[in-house]
Amino acid sequence: MTTDASTTESTTRCVVAGGGPGGVVLAYLLARAGVPVTLLESRPDFDRRFRGDTLAPPVLKLLDTLGLADPLLAAVPHRTADAFVWSTATRSYRLADYRGTSAKYPYYALVPQGRFLPFMVEQAGRFPGFRVEMGARVSALLRYGDGDGGGGRVTGVEYVQDGTRHRLHANLVVGADGRNSKVRTLSTINATELGAHLDICWYEVPRRDGDPALSGLELIAEPGSTLAVLGQASGWQLGYTIPAGSFPELRAEGIGPVVAALRRRLPWLGDRLDGLTEVNQLSLLPVRITRTDRWTEPGLLLIGDAAHVISPVGGNGVNYAMLDAVEAANRLVGPLLAERVDRAAVDAAAGAVEAARRPLVERDQERQKRTERDAARRLRTRDPRPPLILRVIATVPGVSRWLAARNVRALAAPAVDDRILHPAAVPLRPRRSAPPG
Repeated sequence: MTTDASTTESTTRCVVAGGGPGGVVLAYLLARAGVPVTLLESRPDFDRRFRGDTLAPPVLKLLDTLGLADPLLAAVPHRTADAFVWSTATRSYRLADYRGTSAKYPYYALVPQGRFLPFMVEQAGRFPGFRVEMGARVSALLRYGDGDGGGGRVTGVEYVQDGTRHRLHANLVVGADGRNSKVRTLSTINATELGAHLDICWYEVPRRDGDPALSGLELIAEPGSTLAVLGQASGWQLGYTIPAGSFPELRAEGIGPVVAALRRRLPWLGDRLDGLTEVNQLSLLPVRITRTDRWTEPGLLLIGDAAHVISPVGGNGVNYAMLDAVEAANRLVGPLLAERVDRAAVDAAAGAVEAARRPLVERDQERQKRTERDAARRLRTRDPRPPLILRVIATVPGVSRWLAARNVRALAAPAVDDRILHPAAVPLRPRRSAPPG
C-alpha cells in the first residue's frame, strides 16, 4: 500500500534496525521461531573493517546449539586464538589461556564481520517471515498518535531507501544500530559516557608464509606506546594506541613515530609497512564505554552497543551484543508469536531483557573502566609492563587458564528457548547460492 508517490506503508511483527552482530542474530532467532521480522541495514553491504570479530568460546557453543558454528567456520576463512599474550621488549606474559575453556571450541575464533554478517542473513533468509532491506536509513520513529498531536508508544520506523520513504509499522522496534545509534537518538533514552581515555588507530597488512606463530590476540608494549596485533585469515590488524582525542596531534606529528614503533617491535613485517606513509591511512576507533539510563520505552528495545558501548579492549563487544540478542529472542518469542499481539506483554518482555542483561553488562563495564584508566596511565608513565597482579598470574602454573575460564564464564549464553530451537512447522526456503553483501 502507498500513501503518496514517494512513501510506502508496510507492517511486520518486529523491526530490527541495524545489521551488526546483535541485529542479525536476533533477526535470525525470531525468524527461525516463525516471527515475521524485518532487518534494516543502513549500509548497502556488510563490508566492515576494524570491527569486533572475536567470537568467544560460549558464543561458538551457542552457534553450535543452533547448528551454525561448524558451517560458519567451514565457510568463512578465519583464525583462532588460544591465548591473550602481553609482550614487552624483554619478555612475554601469557595472561589468559583459553585451551581449557571448551571441549569443542577452546579458543576465540577471529571471524571477519564482513563474512559473519552475510552468513547469518543467509541463514535467516531460509525462513519465510524474514526480510532484509539494505541501504535503509532510519529517519524517524513512528508513534501512536502521530499526526494528531500525540507522541506515545513507538509503533514502527520511517526509513529512506534509494530515495524512497518507507513507513514500516511493527509491534516492536529493536535498535541494534551500534554505538552511534540513530534509533537511540530518536528515542527518549539518554546515554552517558563513562570512559574516554584511549583511542586506537588501526592499519591492516597481508599475511605471508613465514610470519611468526603469534597467539592471534597480542598486545605488544614499549615505553610510551602500545600495539595490538590481531590475526586475520589473510592478514594482520595492527592497532596503535594513543591518548583519547590526540589524533590531531598525531596527524601534525606525522606517521613517522607509528611506523617506527611497528618496525621496532614487528620487524618481520618488512616492506609491508612501506605503503604506510600518511596518518590518514589509519582508521581511528575511539575507545568508549557508554551506559544508557534505560534500554526500553514502550514499543522499543535497545541491544548491543546501542544500549551499552563496550570497550574494544578485550574484544567482547560483539559477544555481548549476541548474548543480548539471545536473551531478547527468548523473552520476545512468546508475545510476538501470539495470534493477537498484546502490547503490554511485549513491553514486559523487553523490560525483562534489560533486567536480565544489564547487571552483567555493567559489571564488565566497571572492570573495563579500571582497565582503560590503567592503560592510559601506563602510556603516560611509559611503563610497558602489565599490572603487577597480571605479572604474578603469568608466572603461576595454571592460573592463566583459571583466569581465562573465569572471563569466559561471564559470557555464558542463556539457553535458547525451545520454541526457537524446535519451532512448530516453520517451512524453509531453498538456500541461496551465495550470501548477500
